[in-house]
Amino acid sequence: MSIPTRRFYTTSLFLLPAVALPVFVTSSVPTTALAAPAPQVQTSRDSQEAQWLEDFIHYVLIARLDLAHGSAQALLDSEINDADLYTLVEDRDLDDRLSNALSRALRMPEVEDVAGELQIRLRKGRIDLARDPDEIEKHINNLVGSARAQLLAQEALRSAGEYAVPQLLEQIAGTAKRSMKSACVSMLTSIGRQSVTPLCTALPNLDSVTQETVCKILSDIGYSHAMPSLLELALNERKDQQVRDAAMSAYSKLGGTPNATTTELWLALGERYWSEAESLIAWPSEATNNIWMSSRSGDLLPQPVPTDVFSEVMAMRCAENVLTATSDNASALSLWVASNFRRADQLLDGVDATYGTDMREPMFYAVNTGPGIAQRVLGRAVGDLNAPLARHAIASLNSTAGGANLWLSGDEPSPLVAALDFPDRRVRYDAALALGAALPANRFAGGDRVVPLLGSCISVGAERFAAVIADDDEDRRALAQSLRVRGFTVLPPRASFEELRQDLTSAAGVDLFLLKIRRNELQATTNGIRNHPLVAASPILVLTSIAEVEGIRADYEDDAAVSVARSGVNDSQLAAAEDSVIRRTLGELLSDDEAEQYAGRALSVLRDIAVKNSRAFDIARAEGPLVGALDRFSGNLRLTAAETLSWINTPGAQQALMDVALYETDEELIQIAFLGLVSDSARRFGAFVSQSQAADLLDLVRTSDGILGTASARAHGALNLPPSNTVPLIFEHRGLDGNTGGSNTQTSRLDGNQDASG
Repeated sequence: MSIPTRRFYTTSLFLLPAVALPVFVTSSVPTTALAAPAPQVQTSRDSQEAQWLEDFIHYVLIARLDLAHGSAQALLDSEINDADLYTLVEDRDLDDRLSNALSRALRMPEVEDVAGELQIRLRKGRIDLARDPDEIEKHINNLVGSARAQLLAQEALRSAGEYAVPQLLEQIAGTAKRSMKSACVSMLTSIGRQSVTPLCTALPNLDSVTQETVCKILSDIGYSHAMPSLLELALNERKDQQVRDAAMSAYSKLGGTPNATTTELWLALGERYWSEAESLIAWPSEATNNIWMSSRSGDLLPQPVPTDVFSEVMAMRCAENVLTATSDNASALSLWVASNFRRADQLLDGVDATYGTDMREPMFYAVNTGPGIAQRVLGRAVGDLNAPLARHAIASLNSTAGGANLWLSGDEPSPLVAALDFPDRRVRYDAALALGAALPANRFAGGDRVVPLLGSCISVGAERFAAVIADDDEDRRALAQSLRVRGFTVLPPRASFEELRQDLTSAAGVDLFLLKIRRNELQATTNGIRNHPLVAASPILVLTSIAEVEGIRADYEDDAAVSVARSGVNDSQLAAAEDSVIRRTLGELLSDDEAEQYAGRALSVLRDIAVKNSRAFDIARAEGPLVGALDRFSGNLRLTAAETLSWINTPGAQQALMDVALYETDEELIQIAFLGLVSDSARRFGAFVSQSQAADLLDLVRTSDGILGTASARAHGALNLPPSNTVPLIFEHRGLDGNTGGSNTQTSRLDGNQDASG
């Protein structure tokens, strides 16, 4: 998930730009023999950490950067935690001096690494301190203190955000004085958006008086994701009428309509989480975000999960709220299954403690809910161009679906048929394999794509395709060559996407677009790519000047399939940028092993289509890839391709089999097997071999013996070649003159320019 940077600091110390910097470790500790010493700390809280901090500031300001680096590194390597580091700066009133030193240091290559890390740790320390429960309690108490204390407390609690909600709510629900309760209500309203989810989580378990208060707070905050909880409370007949009225009033104030149902609202909210709406994420730039839990007594507990799966976990919870009331709601079930798949895909090595130890892997629930839900999940994946989710859904369908429910959804083509045009070739292959293996009895809309795609599985393999669009001809040549060196098959480099359109039909898709064009043409070019069905989800790497990098990144911050890099980077940096956007968009490119597995599956499905003579597909459309497979593969894969060719009623298929049977003379077993397949083909469809092949077969019949001789003779007979060809063999084998009886061995051979079937 692409997450923009967000800063949470307010004091001058943290008004420096956030910079991602490398960290260089040095063991040096500053000495003062080479420069004027830094002022020694002379306070009651004298510490080594404080001295290192003072030294860093001092040496930066006098430009002794080696000593400044050593002081900062020593401080960073010490045991001081981030919160204590921030407290150290505040307690010693070093804000302005440190801010000045950091501002200078971040522009100095000798110390920018340690300055950047120090800045990051100070920022994190401020956040950690703001969220500390003891600090929060102190600030809450100051909400009814002096005017200055109140202002500082309010600022600190707003910085704490949702972390302050449980203790503020505890004051409202407890026995605190009216003035404290009023201050806490105002504070929750001031915190705003981040208050909504924890308050909604606690709402069902609060006492009636507190429920009314929270309803008022939610209506004053004004965010619509409170609506499902408010309507649910308003419709709860077990609650006091006064509470229900307060909930309905708040719901209406947020824009709720009287006709809506809680099911509709929970589903709508779940869809917002599915779309990863940033307004629903409390801390979008942080590594984790909180899933809030509420006990029956109304106590709130945060459970952090990786931010990459926060939206998916919340979408699942919204779906569960629907399923609690209506367990057969297909929309909620499909949202839950899809979110669970995406949660697992994005979790990687992270931990989701909300997914209990008794829960099974996502595929268990997908297959258990049946093919109807899997089709809905696949429809969502196709609409979102989510390749991993599409592949999960197709795998589920392979396990549970059969018959027309694979290719029909009511009277319309199913999402599985739509997946045949998916931009990612794995998804297209998976869909074609599923539909082909089902062996439909009759043709269906979109079915004509199945056999060519299965052929593509065989012929394309792990070939990687790239496209270059650049203004300058020299750039086009150079970028195309750099991609060829990396093993890409590069479509003809073009100056615009419109010029490239005609070339797309020759590729099995495009695994990478490399663009180096003027910024005023960029949007139209990327729009063209996104609107073309074959490449709509293809990753795009834009190369531009360093002055344009940040602006273009901002233009495409919502499109994870677009990456921006500075032009002029070296080959390894360019390759790393290419690989990064490909992995983020498509995952790893098809490997040789994976391509061979696809080819094996496709060959098996094509053979079944041919043997079962499925009327839904035209097996002859796979002739070219199957013939190519005779040269590309060996062993069982090759024999499967050959067997399939023996079921195709075309001259090319039979002649390809005969070529192997006649001319691969170094492996007699191969010849025998292919002669048998030629015989099978001839018995089914008649003779298609060329005249020269017929002549060479007769030579093989004459010169071979044993099993090979019998196999060649059987092929000769199955092809219904002239029976008179056998007479010279009889005489030869009996040791008689071939001219006895007036026959001429040469007359039985057909003219090499004629077709044997003639």
